Amino acid sequence: MSFIDRPHGEVPSLDQGAGNQGGNLPKAVPARSNSNENNGLTVYDVWLTVKEAGKLLGITDRAVKKNCKNKKYTTKMVQGNGGKQYRILLSTLPKKGQMKWRKEHLELFDQTVSAGFSSLDLTELPELYLQTPAYNRRKYDKYYPFFQSIGFFDGLVLPPLRELEELILHWNNEHAIYPIGLKSVYKMAKELREEGVEAFFGGYGRNRGKHWSFRELKKQGLDSVVFGTFRKTYLQPSAPSIRQCRELAVEVAIRAGFPSTDSLPSASAFLNRLHDDLEHEYGVSGKAATYRARHGLAAYERKYGHYLDRDDSDCPAAYAWVFDHAQLDIMVKAPENQRLVRFWISAVLDMRSWKVLYYVLKTSTPNSQDIIDVYLGAVARYGVPNTVYLDNGKDYRSKDFSGRTRKVRIEHDETWMRSVLGQTGVARVIFATPFNAKAKRIERWFLKLHEGFERILCKGYTGTNTVTRTDELKRMIKRGDVLGYEDFIVMLDLFIDYLNSKKTDTRSKLQGLTPNEAFSRFYEKRPVLDRGVLASLMGRTGNARQIGRNGYEDVEISKRLGYKALYWGTWMSAWKGKKEKVYSRRDVSSPGKAHFFSEDTHEFLGVGYLDFFRVRSLAEAEEEQQVLHKAWVSVNDERKRVKHAIEAPSAGVSGLEVFELRIFDNGKLKKNMPLQPGRTGTDGNIPSIKELDDLNERMIRSEAQRIPESDDWDI
Repeated sequence: MSFIDRPHGEVPSLDQGAGNQGGNLPKAVPARSNSNENNGLTVYDVWLTVKEAGKLLGITDRAVKKNCKNKKYTTKMVQGNGGKQYRILLSTLPKKGQMKWRKEHLELFDQTVSAGFSSLDLTELPELYLQTPAYNRRKYDKYYPFFQSIGFFDGLVLPPLRELEELILHWNNEHAIYPIGLKSVYKMAKELREEGVEAFFGGYGRNRGKHWSFRELKKQGLDSVVFGTFRKTYLQPSAPSIRQCRELAVEVAIRAGFPSTDSLPSASAFLNRLHDDLEHEYGVSGKAATYRARHGLAAYERKYGHYLDRDDSDCPAAYAWVFDHAQLDIMVKAPENQRLVRFWISAVLDMRSWKVLYYVLKTSTPNSQDIIDVYLGAVARYGVPNTVYLDNGKDYRSKDFSGRTRKVRIEHDETWMRSVLGQTGVARVIFATPFNAKAKRIERWFLKLHEGFERILCKGYTGTNTVTRTDELKRMIKRGDVLGYEDFIVMLDLFIDYLNSKKTDTRSKLQGLTPNEAFSRFYEKRPVLDRGVLASLMGRTGNARQIGRNGYEDVEISKRLGYKALYWGTWMSAWKGKKEKVYSRRDVSSPGKAHFFSEDTHEFLGVGYLDFFRVRSLAEAEEEQQVLHKAWVSVNDERKRVKHAIEAPSAGVSGLEVFELRIFDNGKLKKNMPLQPGRTGTDGNIPSIKELDDLNERMIRSEAQRIPESDDWDI
C-alpha cells in the first residue's frame, strides 16, 4: 500500500519503501514532456493570483482581470473561495514583473544551511503521526514519500534545478492525487532544515485556546473581571442573549478604565473562551455545560445526556407490557348527544414486539377502572404477563389496579395480593420515572399515532396547543365538517392494524419484521385465566373492614349515596364480632352485588348484597313490603340459628348437678368431691341426677321439633 492510498490514522512504517512514490522513479532523468493540462508548460512555471499579479505589475485587480479577459496572459480557472478565480502564468507576464518576482523569491532557492538541522531523526515520525490530527497529516502524506524517493534525508540537499523539475513532472504524472510544485518543494525543504521533522505536519489549531483577542485586557489586569462578568451573566437560567452579556462585560471594562472598546473581544470570542475554559477546567463539553446552565437539566438530558440502549433479545413476546393513555387531538361527535369531544385512548403495548395488544376509548379522563378494563382485556386474549411497566399517574397508582398509592408506598404483600395484578399472578410491577416520557416505550407509539393519524386525518385536528391549532378548525366545527363516532372508530382501528402490520427498518430492534410477525416469532405461552375469574376481577376493591351488626360498610358508596351503605350475606353471621377483616370487590357500574375475601388468606368468603336491611318506614307499595318481609325472614332465621346453637344437646353435667355433688353430702360441705351420677341428698327434697337428665332430654326434644330441618339459610 502506498502512502497516498493509506487511510488516515494508519501509522507509517519507516522500514518500508515509498512504494509507487519512490520505487517507480527512473534513475536517468526522463525527457521533458508536455502537460496537456498546462498546455505544454513545465511544472516549475508559477501560477499567480490576480492580487499577486497586480502587485508585481503595479496595476489594480480590475485591470489584471481585464487583461486576462483580453487574453494578454496565459490563464486558467480554478475553484476558490467565492467561486471560480483566475490563475495567471508568471512566464507570460512582462519581463519587468518576472524579474521583480524572481528578486523577491531568490531566497527560496537558496539551499545553504545556516542555523537549523543538518540531519533529521526519522524515528520520531511514527509517534508524531499518531499524535497529530488527521487534517494535519495531509502535509506528511503529500511530501514525505517524494522527499524519501529523491534521497533528501541523506544530506538535506535537493537535486539541481533542471533535474528536480523533471522529477516533479514525473511524480505528478504518476500521482495525480497529491500534485506538488517546484516552489512548494523548495519551501518544504527550507522548513525541514529549520524546524526538523515537525515541519511535515500542518499547524492548524495551534492557537486554539490562546484567545489572542483578550491580550489587551490581560495586560491591564482586567481580564478576570471582564470575562468573569460575561461568564456569570451568560450562565444564568434566564438565558440572556450573548449580545446583552457582552454589553455588560464591555461596560465593566469601561468603568474599570479600559481606554477603547474597539480592541475588546467580540461576542463569539467571549463564548468560545467560555466553552474552552469549561472544557479545560472540568473536562466536560463547554457547549453541553452552557446548555445545561441556560435551559435546565431536562433539556440537557434530552440533547446531551446519556441514554440506555435496552436489549430485548432475552425478553419473549407477551412477557412484559407497557401501559399508558393519551388524549387524541381530534374533535369527534360523541355517540350519545353529538357533542364535540376529544377521546382518551388507554392502550397496552408489548415491549418485545411493539404490538398494541388492546386499547379502550373514553370521553372522560381515564381512571383506574379503565386501566383495569384494558389490562383484563389483554389478559383474556394473550394471557397473564410476567412484568408490567406502568405510568406514574394516580390512576395507575390506585390500589385496585397495582396495589400501591402515590402518597404512601405500601410495602406489605396484603395490598399487593388484593390488587388485580396480584390476583392474576403478575410477578413484577415497574413504575416509570415521573415526567419522563422517554422512559415509556409506548410514548413513541403515541407519537406515531399523532403524526400518522391525527395530523394526516386533518378533519377536526385541534393541534397540541393554541399555537399549533389551525385557523380552519372553527370553520370546520361551524360547518359540522368533523368525523362522526362510527367513522372515527373504523379509521382508528384500521390505522392501528396498519401500525401492527407495518414493516420496520432492518437496523431497528425488530430487524425488518412487523410487530405482528415479531409477536408470533418470539411469543411464549403465558398463563390463561378463566372467564369467570376475569369477570370477578373487573371490579373496584373496597377497604378492609370488620363485619358489623348489619354487615360490611363500603365507605366510598356511603359518600356517594349520602347514607350508611351496608352489604349483607348470610355467611356474615359467623363473622360478627371477629377481629379479622374482609375486603370486597364490586362492579363499578353495578354495585348492588359484591364478592368478599379474607384479608389474611385472600380466600373467597361469599357474596353480599347492598342495602339488604334498608327498608321504607311505611312500606306501602307491594315491592316495599316484599323487601321488608325478606329482611324480617333473615332476622328470624338468624335468631333461630343462634338459639339452636346455644340449646344444642351436649354430653356433660349441668351446674345444678355440680352444686349438688359438691355441697350436699350428709349435710356436710366437701370440697373437690368427684362426680358421682345417681347420688341424692339425705333429706329427699333434692332431685336425683337421673331425674334431671330425663327432664333435660324432654326439653331438648320439644325445642328440636320447633326448629325447621332445612339447612339452606341463604337469602
